[in-house]
Amino acid sequence: MKIKTVKYLTLIFGSLYLIYGMIESLSYFGREMTVIVSPTGDLFVGFVLLTISAIYLTGFKKALKNDFKATSYLYAGSILSIGLAILALLVIGAGAIEAYLLKSEDFIGWSPLDDVTSYLVLGLLSIFAYLSVKDVSKKPVKVQ
Repeated sequence: MKIKTVKYLTLIFGSLYLIYGMIESLSYFGREMTVIVSPTGDLFVGFVLLTISAIYLTGFKKALKNDFKATSYLYAGSILSIGLAILALLVIGAGAIEAYLLKSEDFIGWSPLDDVTSYLVLGLLSIFAYLSVKDVSKKPVKVQ
């Protein structure tokens, strides 16, 4: 892997998490926004997304200086992103149990698409970042 690849991946994912973190935070304060995936309006989700963004963007800053440690920031950011996506999948599973097994009145007409969140989509996209750095100990980063 080249440091240039780390630079692009940290910039892309850092920017995406920054944008969606701001959208989630602003939606908590009542700001309506139309995006691909509607925000949850949860301030803590916004805080977590902004934290992951900070990790990615710190990696970008290190990559600009051709510091091979930028890879660790990409790795940590992608692991946190995937963990958050797993949490979103568990929420969907809990919703499915409420709707289809327990037949809760609160979940009448519920579908799994109702619980698709920005952090689920971003976490699934972060799998590509993780795959690019998972073997970094076997194939070190080339700094040129």
